[in-house]
Amino acid sequence: MEKKKFKIRTVKQKSTLHSISKDVKNDLARWDLGNRLALTTFTYNDFFKEYEAKDFTYDFFADPVVQHNLQVFSSNRQELVAWGNHEVKEVQAEIIPCSLTSMEFFDRLYRPGLVREGGSIYKCLDEDIDGFLVSDELHRMILTDESEHWDVYSEEERQELLFLLFKHLVLGGPICQYDDKIDRYLEVAKSLYKEFYNSPEKL
Repeated sequence: MEKKKFKIRTVKQKSTLHSISKDVKNDLARWDLGNRLALTTFTYNDFFKEYEAKDFTYDFFADPVVQHNLQVFSSNRQELVAWGNHEVKEVQAEIIPCSLTSMEFFDRLYRPGLVREGGSIYKCLDEDIDGFLVSDELHRMILTDESEHWDVYSEEERQELLFLLFKHLVLGGPICQYDDKIDRYLEVAKSLYKEFYNSPEKL
């Protein structure tokens, strides 16, 4: 029996995040992410089942429509560029859960030693963790299980799309200007989550 092959087409050509607000764009620029994010919407020709994740991923990246339209960040040019033609030899696939429908998920960050009720993030002595210069407890909680706040979220919760977006914003790019308060990280994570994932419930 011939293996099913997914066929891909674009819905929006090389779309940047046009619908987000000016404030969010300013935040992304401050965190050195403004020129590192783009959103291109693709659709495909068949129903997707989880056990087909690896086959789907292979077909996706091998598809010429994807290779022509997918944008990746070029460290040499410091900008988003078309991925271009590549021979795909091996892929790895991981299902990213999108089960969260409320920002109350982040309420547990407001605890002594991590984030104050007013949103200020507790500072710590500077240390290098995985190449990041860490100077506050929020970064420590995200990056190392040696943080006393690591258990705020389980391993499963840390794999949720909403948490991964939040983590990406907090860590930022190479010349990120970190925030002293958590508010904008949460607002931008919410905006991007709604942009990336069409949740059936209001976030």
